[in-house]
Amino acid sequence: MDPFVQAFFSIDTDGDEMISIRDLEKYVDDNHLEKKMVTRWQSLFDKNNTGRITLPHFCEVLGLRPAEVRSRRQGLQSSQPRLRPEFEVIKATMGINDQVTLTEEVYVMEKECQGDTRYMADRLKKYLDSRYGRMWHVVICKGSTASSFSHVPRTSFFFLYKGNTYLIWQTPE
Repeated sequence: MDPFVQAFFSIDTDGDEMISIRDLEKYVDDNHLEKKMVTRWQSLFDKNNTGRITLPHFCEVLGLRPAEVRSRRQGLQSSQPRLRPEFEVIKATMGINDQVTLTEEVYVMEKECQGDTRYMADRLKKYLDSRYGRMWHVVICKGSTASSFSHVPRTSFFFLYKGNTYLIWQTPE
């Protein structure tokens, strides 16, 4: 799939076929991309400075048919792995496949650990260390949290599950 189209789909998280400049800026920040991507996209797809980029105009500029692009999106969405609905992502740099794998492991472990968060954190850390390499950090807590940390790129994953907040990340050895 064309990288422009894939990026549009990633930015258009609500599926309304319109992205705002604010959405684009958030995507750039979240994915640690060059800030000039925003101005490049504006000059290509928002020449009238409306502050939004629609799928039909986006396709027109790229010489694509909106109906075909929509069809590709539907096919892509139906084949992508998804998290169980009871997991709520707070923040993630980890890829979706690893998020799904990890939350499935949490789903199984949580039943086995019967609410013992200390035991759960220890088991989860051992699982992550053995599957992805050493130096994983796991924090499980209730209520509000704040954190500041450094991590290996694309290894952080914060989510809510059954009233607990899970903070997971990997640091270099």
